[in-house]
Amino acid sequence: MPKAMKTSRTNKYPVKSVVKTLAILEHLGASANGISLTEMSRQLHIGKSTVHRLLATLRDHDFVWLDANSSRYVLGGKILQFREQLSRQSILIRHGEPILAALTRKTGETSNLGVIDGRDVVYLIITESMNPLRMTGQVGKRLPAHCTAIGRSILAGLSRDELLKLYGRTQKLDSYNSKSPSTVQELFNLLRTVRRTGFAYDNEELYKGVFCLGAPIRNHSGEAMAAVSLSLPSSRADAKNLSRLRSLLLEAAADLSRQMGYNDSELAETSA
Repeated sequence: MPKAMKTSRTNKYPVKSVVKTLAILEHLGASANGISLTEMSRQLHIGKSTVHRLLATLRDHDFVWLDANSSRYVLGGKILQFREQLSRQSILIRHGEPILAALTRKTGETSNLGVIDGRDVVYLIITESMNPLRMTGQVGKRLPAHCTAIGRSILAGLSRDELLKLYGRTQKLDSYNSKSPSTVQELFNLLRTVRRTGFAYDNEELYKGVFCLGAPIRNHSGEAMAAVSLSLPSSRADAKNLSRLRSLLLEAAADLSRQMGYNDSELAETSA
């Protein structure tokens, strides 16, 4: 199916023009130097006249700009305005950004914050390391939760019934290499370890040479609402360094959880 025609798994009646418009915006966001009308039409498999009309409407509302010199389209000012509004509205992002910035300064590694959407992780904050050899990423990217440290950190906070509801009758999982879980039962076994230790890791399960550590962010009721992680080259994932990074990661996760209203001692007294 062409990228422009991807639709929601839950919406039975998608509006095709909206789907195409969203595909255009997503495509523009992934184009570092903008993109021409002809290129967009070819890459998205949408007719040039349709792309032209949609782009003209997006330009009218400042969602898209046209560079007169290169005739290439780029994202407009309205998108930036939305990002600023999202940062103001989302308490998780507002409190998470300074905590992740501090975590990256202390560790020298790239830090990430993400949430679960269905079976995927969506990355909301990525603070890149200044180290010449570092991990990079893109805010808004989606990755399968079962293969990521962030995803497992959040999934470990779900009950077995919630996990079964999420994965339904699925037995096999998309396995990207021999290190990632290929069945739901393998995933459940990994999540038991995450619950016991309080952190998760992903050792080259999606990207060769990349190691990630993750820990959950809890809200006022103790639910894992999000997770924070550190991404680093596997060459720096020796036992001594991982011990240091794990300590700083758990400290940052606890700090952000407190900002979200989590009180470990209060919940312990309630359950006693």
